Amino acid sequence: MKTNHNMLILCLLTFSLNLFGQKLNLINTKDLVEISEKYGLDSALKEFMPHPLYYIDEATTKELIKHIKNNEPSDIIEQFLVDYALCAKDTTISEILHDFFIRTRDKIKDEMKKDKEYLPYYNRWSLNILPNSFFALIENPHRQTDTLLLEYYEIWNEIATYYKKERWKKMLYKDFNHNCCVLQLFLKQMESPLYNPKKLKEHQKRLNYRVSIEKTIDCSKYTQVNVYKSIKLTKSYNSIGEINFEEETELKELIHRRNNRRHCWKWLIYNDKKGYLDVGCNYDINLFRLELKEDELVIHKIYGNKW
Repeated sequence: MKTNHNMLILCLLTFSLNLFGQKLNLINTKDLVEISEKYGLDSALKEFMPHPLYYIDEATTKELIKHIKNNEPSDIIEQFLVDYALCAKDTTISEILHDFFIRTRDKIKDEMKKDKEYLPYYNRWSLNILPNSFFALIENPHRQTDTLLLEYYEIWNEIATYYKKERWKKMLYKDFNHNCCVLQLFLKQMESPLYNPKKLKEHQKRLNYRVSIEKTIDCSKYTQVNVYKSIKLTKSYNSIGEINFEEETELKELIHRRNNRRHCWKWLIYNDKKGYLDVGCNYDINLFRLELKEDELVIHKIYGNKW
């Protein structure tokens, strides 16, 4: 798959500029649909995740959302869909969201039939992904949302019961009881008749802490940011992809400020006059949102260290 992906980068319009011995990788969002069609949605999402695409290219985002039904459920697709459902406020997303989690439920059931020993993989939901995912579901409700939540509860309860017998796996037993609490709390928040306070209390007793649910996605961090810098370009450009980085001295200095360090990257995804610039080295990560205004490039800093 990696070989195919590398070939794709050569075949499509995505490309790299080799400046000062290190590459600035440029990705045009308009190529993402073709990547998804040829190599699967996961391959397209890896080009820009975890950054939300819809802030810079709503049309491409909606087209990729349509591809979800034709792709096997995965972590990266789930993250993409959940982030969109929580932040984009698309009233048409309910059916796609519901269908995705039905298919994920079926995938888990298939794994249960094979061997419960492999099911800890799905316990990733006991931390951050599960609350975000089910917040997305209850904020974009389907007529059977609470039934689906109950089905997930029953899956986790069955796994918790299985691990109760495996004394040497006490942590897994607690983790799946945690999941059971989370599902019951979501049913409670929905004010669903399927909520069972007795079951919530039983699972809570098996833990040494009280379970709560909260979203960990901050939808405002990509929009409510101050201008970090405005760069006067040498000429007007129609697209960020047209900018000549070798001639724009101030922009080149910004991108290559960490050029003397190892394990650095320079990554730019753009849609006409909007884009994300991700530059960093190891744990020194900086993410910027770009806006092109004729001969001026406005840079908003989303997060990062002093750059």
